[in-house]
Amino acid sequence: MRAIWSALVVTLFVWLIPLSPPLTGAVPVALSREEASHWERWLLPLPHEVRLDRKIVAPRGRIAINLRPGAGPVEQQAAQELTELVGATQGDPLVTIFVGIQEPSWRQGALTDTRRKRLGSLPNRDQAYVIVPASDSALLLTANNGKGVYYAARTLCQLLERSVKLASVEVPLADITDWPDVEERGLWNFPDAAQWVPFMASLKLNYGKMANTQLKPVERGKRNGVVIENALYELARRKAMQYMPYLVHMNFLDSSGLFRAYPELAGRGDQALAGRYFAHKRGSQHRVPFAGHPEFQRIVQEWLEDFAVQGVDEVSCWLSERPAEDQRPETTAVGQFVLEGRAIVNAWREVRKRHPQFRIRLFLSTVTTERDYRVLAEAPPEVRIERACATALERVTHLPRDLFRYPLLDQYAAEGRWIASYDVPLAANARVDTPEYKLPQTSVHRVRDYVAQLADRRYRGAYGMLAWAKKARETYGFSTAALAEYGWNLNGRSTRDFAVAWATRNGMENPEAFGDWSEIMGPVEFDVYDSDFPIAYSWGKFIALVRERRRPYLGEGFFRYYTSARDFANKIAACDRALAIAERFRDPYFADETRIVRSYVRLAQTLYELAEQVSTDPLETSASQEKLRTSLRGLESAGRENVSAIRLWRNHLGPADWDASSNMDSSVQRVLDAIKGTETTVFEIKDFLEGRYFY
Repeated sequence: MRAIWSALVVTLFVWLIPLSPPLTGAVPVALSREEASHWERWLLPLPHEVRLDRKIVAPRGRIAINLRPGAGPVEQQAAQELTELVGATQGDPLVTIFVGIQEPSWRQGALTDTRRKRLGSLPNRDQAYVIVPASDSALLLTANNGKGVYYAARTLCQLLERSVKLASVEVPLADITDWPDVEERGLWNFPDAAQWVPFMASLKLNYGKMANTQLKPVERGKRNGVVIENALYELARRKAMQYMPYLVHMNFLDSSGLFRAYPELAGRGDQALAGRYFAHKRGSQHRVPFAGHPEFQRIVQEWLEDFAVQGVDEVSCWLSERPAEDQRPETTAVGQFVLEGRAIVNAWREVRKRHPQFRIRLFLSTVTTERDYRVLAEAPPEVRIERACATALERVTHLPRDLFRYPLLDQYAAEGRWIASYDVPLAANARVDTPEYKLPQTSVHRVRDYVAQLADRRYRGAYGMLAWAKKARETYGFSTAALAEYGWNLNGRSTRDFAVAWATRNGMENPEAFGDWSEIMGPVEFDVYDSDFPIAYSWGKFIALVRERRRPYLGEGFFRYYTSARDFANKIAACDRALAIAERFRDPYFADETRIVRSYVRLAQTLYELAEQVSTDPLETSASQEKLRTSLRGLESAGRENVSAIRLWRNHLGPADWDASSNMDSSVQRVLDAIKGTETTVFEIKDFLEGRYFY
């Protein structure tokens, strides 16, 4: 008995050591309000409730990471990342950081009853966390489960990164309570997943589409399967992130060999061809399947079963992306999308008999709402719903900014149904379904506006798309961080404060000046890129406006955010002010971006003036003829300015093959598309007017 008591005393002594006074007498130092404010700039996203009023300075190797006994994989990952940052403990610790979920048996991690109850009642409680001083030399990072613990660790890592490269590390005795406003935040197209998954997780983005999901070639009579990135899937899960495998759009299944192996499953007739997006210039016309055939459901079931066998807990299943329909009577009586949804849901029900925890999502058709009401009504409430490429369908013209509404989905979301949108505008294109142009966008204002609308509509997921194969961090790292910021804490920082924080974390030489630049350019870029851009150029809409001598209407379409003729000059003047700031930065990127945006405003101005004259002036006098010639010279000058600005920006990104070959990187091709859109618009309008109206 004496031996047992002795062992128990030793055990308690060991566990209580970290809570006793520091062995070397380290004393917390008070922080000034200014120092605390500057330290908060290292936090991205900004926590909802944060107080920094004291710190301890400890040499590297004197900080201990104390993980909860029995911790799970996500908690272990959190502790590992902290240890990698501050180094392994050498000698007696000056600071101890306790890491683990709330558990009654873990004495070191106990919160007060009040704080524990509040932690359990926060929004998105599975991701909520607390950081609180456990003593004058200890911090507690705790949560309801491993996800929250990981996010607590990410917050502390960001605070420590401010000084971690120095010989001594400044450890804040922080008091933080935090949770996300939007349940899922992330990207559905991004390059180099092995690099981007850790980058996204570091910003508390917790969703990413597994682009490398593949269907094994279909062979008749053989079992069907899938190929996924298992190692990266597990790494993402340890980082509190859902790296989501997906079942490709039903109209893309031909690429798996499905119709060669089972011709009876191919959609019948030319109306079964879904066609291409404008940006997809060549290739398959994407035939939809005969989704009502029992064999089709069996094959879908085998695919879903293989996901589940490989340890995947949820799969996104994509309905055909464009309007198309198999012409068999069985299909036309019900509808293509309804039968696809039924086949997927019924296949999932069969898989659930063996894998009860397995879940699916239905990704609705991208550019039509055809029979959405029936697909939703038939899908069980535990099946989550995703929507993409819907901004053209949802846009409601409204001042000062447009609204996005879809009454059917919005009603389901208001009733508690799980709905997500893939349309957060990270890129320059106004519509996700037309990503023709690759150009810079640094507008936190536009990202925040859309995320706020999704949150107001009670959507549970907010995702954006990156179409860059290379240079993605350079071009859309800012927009991605803006999604992370406002998907997590919608009403926290101002847009300027976010820009300053981003510049601080990215090592810019003058974060305050960058905040000034962002506050000038963000609203202008919102105006430019949200005004029917780029399809006004790539689809020839400006050309048609002039040819048809239609009067341009300010406040609509490609002049959406120009409410008076003075707005053109005002936006150009704003760009000039921003350029004076950006030209002082070492990195020319933001000056280049400013020139591109300015050139698009000037193009819009000259196009408006031309269209206004052609639609209202009979062009019968020498004065009106000369005015038109002057306007055309202005259009040509604006076109040259735009092309030059785009080329300068792209060249500064690094070497590029500007030869339009089949091996060209898509980031070059779509830059060339932007240049071609401008050149074609200018040439066609000039050719039309000179050939028809000049005497």
